[in-house]
Amino acid sequence: MKKILGITICFVFLVISQQALAQISDGGFPASFDIETDSQIVKSIILQSPDIRLVNNEDSRNDSLSLPRRFSIMLPVDSDFIKSGTWFQLEDGGRICRLKIHAEGAIANNLYFNNFYLPEGVNLFLVKGAFTYFNNLKNGNFATELMSGDVVILELNIPAEIKNDPIIHISEFGYAYRDVPHYDEINGFGGSDWCEININCSPEGDDWQVQKRAVVRILVKVSGSGWWCSGSLVNNVRYDATPYVLTADHCAYQLNQYASDADLDQWIFYFNYESTTCENPELEPGLLSMVGASKVAQGGKRGQEGSDFYLVLLNNQVPLSYNPYFLGWSRFNEISDQGVTIHHPEGDIKKISTYSSPIESSGWYGNGLQSHWKVIWAETENGWAVTEAGDSGSPLFDNEGRLIGTLTGGLAACDESGALGPDKPDYYGKFSYHWQSNGTVDTAQLKPWLDPDNTGIYGLGGLTLDVEDHKIVNNSDINIYPNPANEYFFINFTNLESKTFHVSIYDIVGKLIKETYSQHQGSELKINIRDIPKGVYFLTIKYDHKSIVKKLIIQ
Repeated sequence: MKKILGITICFVFLVISQQALAQISDGGFPASFDIETDSQIVKSIILQSPDIRLVNNEDSRNDSLSLPRRFSIMLPVDSDFIKSGTWFQLEDGGRICRLKIHAEGAIANNLYFNNFYLPEGVNLFLVKGAFTYFNNLKNGNFATELMSGDVVILELNIPAEIKNDPIIHISEFGYAYRDVPHYDEINGFGGSDWCEININCSPEGDDWQVQKRAVVRILVKVSGSGWWCSGSLVNNVRYDATPYVLTADHCAYQLNQYASDADLDQWIFYFNYESTTCENPELEPGLLSMVGASKVAQGGKRGQEGSDFYLVLLNNQVPLSYNPYFLGWSRFNEISDQGVTIHHPEGDIKKISTYSSPIESSGWYGNGLQSHWKVIWAETENGWAVTEAGDSGSPLFDNEGRLIGTLTGGLAACDESGALGPDKPDYYGKFSYHWQSNGTVDTAQLKPWLDPDNTGIYGLGGLTLDVEDHKIVNNSDINIYPNPANEYFFINFTNLESKTFHVSIYDIVGKLIKETYSQHQGSELKINIRDIPKGVYFLTIKYDHKSIVKKLIIQ
């Protein structure tokens, strides 16, 4: 291995296409790999490690309440990298700046930036790879994925032709002290309890391979700490792939305060974080992540006065390479006889738990409301999987694969101990209550965001993206008549060049009733509806990777 500015380092890189604005890092190698020098000068910032004894005492109280799982403490850094780092001039006129940050005892770390801008052509290297111009966010906030160990070395590479310095202000060092995958020697890979079942186990996960693509692990930043929660991408009536993620309100509220806008800009969302088989892998799966979101709506005051939901909008579209799925949902307040939850217990890889007896309408620990679903998990072929801290916000599905709730908490546990046990209940805030029962303003409801055109639909199918994103079109571009209709209706495609259309008819609960594929000539398409009962229906019309939703009355 080469001598690199007096320090011997092994870099491991994660390569993700620059075409995705949301990527965590790009590939490549730092310029220092090609330098031979005896210089030992690399400035260091030594941080004061937290008092783990006090942290553990605080965690022991929080963990017992089934809250999100805290695993890191934010240590203040407040450092301008450009001014604090050690600079080196290259023979070709380029420049290198390097800085070392150390917090003794951390089993992993990540960095938070409150002013981050890289000119095009400049690379910032960490252990995960290079950050580039494509990582710039308008607000200047940024965050990195977890990196193993208690030391991080940053290297800035500036080509000779770049005259403007970047802006890199490091605000905090995430000090991870537990629940970091692959470093938990007691529990093995991850840290979730022994009874959990991986999402790709058969038969439990066989029928849920589409829905799993919507479920994300969330590194929540709030109150100067990092927490694990779960959440899911959720579809809206326009089928336009708006990147909404639904989780629990109490995930954003820790140590007596809510996440600030700046905190939300530094939340990290992990996609497809799972074992490819039923077994736990020896090495951590590759990380596909996005940084940053903004709050859209919330309700229920952590379940104390409602259903405990928190809806955020990701700062960027989800890259197609992540193979995302946007969950369908049902806002009917109806009992489901069987279904599953998909979740990230303790921030671990994706797991699945199954219920096979009817869920019950319930409140949440004395709130006096029918705002939650009470669920008892079932023993299945591979065990008796439950939920744990870190699963807050994970989705509950009915037997048709629709989202019907998000986890608040409960008493389920792998081992029976006092009030806890595998046969004890968990409680999910009802999607039907999220819809518009937590308050009268838009920011307390899901309805204005998931049904922005006020169609009144009660159930919705999921969305899988094609090679190109679906785009919503203006309602006036396509017309249907007669409406109300009885034996047939026409779809008018005036001024549209496309000749291929996919028309789906859904009933008011979101059940697919009929679909038609048409290679059509002309401006109108006639659809026979003699076989469909009277009622209110919704049409989803897709063409040229665009989609539109229309209401249809059959009489």
